[in-house]
Amino acid sequence: MPPKYKFEIVTMDSLVFSADDIESVIMPAAQGYLGVLQGHMPYITQLGQGVVSIKKDANAAVNDAEWYVSGGFAKILPNSVTVFADKVEENNSSGGNSGKNIQK
Repeated sequence: MPPKYKFEIVTMDSLVFSADDIESVIMPAAQGYLGVLQGHMPYITQLGQGVVSIKKDANAAVNDAEWYVSGGFAKILPNSVTVFADKVEENNSSGGNSGKNIQK
């Protein structure tokens, strides 16, 4: 089982999502989707439009949470990932956790 890391999604207005026990995140980088596990080399990337998929168990068939982002950037460190999103909306189609948080 891969080690866990901290993951956050923030906008200019607020902290939208935060968890300390994430194993895998897949996000829409500007040049294509980017997968991140704990221990990833430090990296900053521009985000495109798309879904950020979050898993507490990297081998699970279903994502624990999905958020649609309209752009922004991500700061990736070996033990944490922060997504700075222009706009974000929870995507409830994954079957994961549901919620009503929308940030514009």
